[in-house]
Amino acid sequence: MIFSGYWRDTMRPQIFRPGETVPTSGVYRVEHASHRLMHEATLIGHSAFPQCRHCGSAVRFFLMRAVEGRRILPFRSTAILEEFKARKPFTIPAKRF
Repeated sequence: MIFSGYWRDTMRPQIFRPGETVPTSGVYRVEHASHRLMHEATLIGHSAFPQCRHCGSAVRFFLMRAVEGRRILPFRSTAILEEFKARKPFTIPAKRF
């Protein structure tokens, strides 16, 4: 199997998680937590990695090949992936006496 982009240069893929910043525009391999087979998604650099509608933040991304140019369409939520929604921090309400 011939790999391009990040894999070819280091032979160790970097793993990205939902909510992290996409380091470079490109085609990413998307691996889910056992409910779906691997697929690919094109993502734009400096945006947030999306989350899965089914497994949430258990999805992982691997850069397959970088893409240069301005012809990449912005990410849109699909039946599988959706924009990352940061969870609000949990706070304990103060007790009133």
